[in-house]
Amino acid sequence: MTPEQLLTRPDTALPTLRGPVAGLPSYVPGRRGAGAGIAALASNESHYEPLPAAAAAVADAAGRMNRYPDMAAVELRERLATHLGVTAGEVAVGPGSVGVLQQIITGLCDAGDEVVFAWRSFEAYPILVELAGARPVRIPLDEAEGHDLDAMAAAVTDRTKVILLCTPNNPTGVPISHDRVEAFLQAVPSKVLVVIDEAYVEYADAGSGPD
Repeated sequence: MTPEQLLTRPDTALPTLRGPVAGLPSYVPGRRGAGAGIAALASNESHYEPLPAAAAAVADAAGRMNRYPDMAAVELRERLATHLGVTAGEVAVGPGSVGVLQQIITGLCDAGDEVVFAWRSFEAYPILVELAGARPVRIPLDEAEGHDLDAMAAAVTDRTKVILLCTPNNPTGVPISHDRVEAFLQAVPSKVLVVIDEAYVEYADAGSGPD
């Protein structure tokens, strides 16, 4: 019997995806630049070529691709810690913000736990939450298309494990001021981890944000 015949037999059971995975919406990426002079800012892309030092570092690393990399990224974490004035144990790294967010959510959330975030915001938030088996709690944006922090604080329950703050918000571009973040942290139980996602912080003025 051929593989094709085996797969089409009425009594053949095929692998099936978990319910949360099968029901996930498709990720909608930002539009690509239509020309060489257009930067796809929604995808954090630049139309400028990589800096020579960055290109040289990549070329140098390629010469060692036959070896496993440092899985703990010790040197990188130590240098970041020195720059930020913290310890290396307080620095975590990953393959972009999505990778770090996935580590956080899967590390803290059990099935049925809740993750609160503004909506609309980064398209990956509900996907990562549902993949972890947790429940996404979407809080509508306020009239200024920014985070409704009062409503987000009010949405916290005994099952809330993580709150995601995206500043400036993707895709509306509205930042959250430092004072508002401080007040929000005081209003949220200390057992809830508040994650501040600043993937687009370079596009915001220092200290900006609605009062």
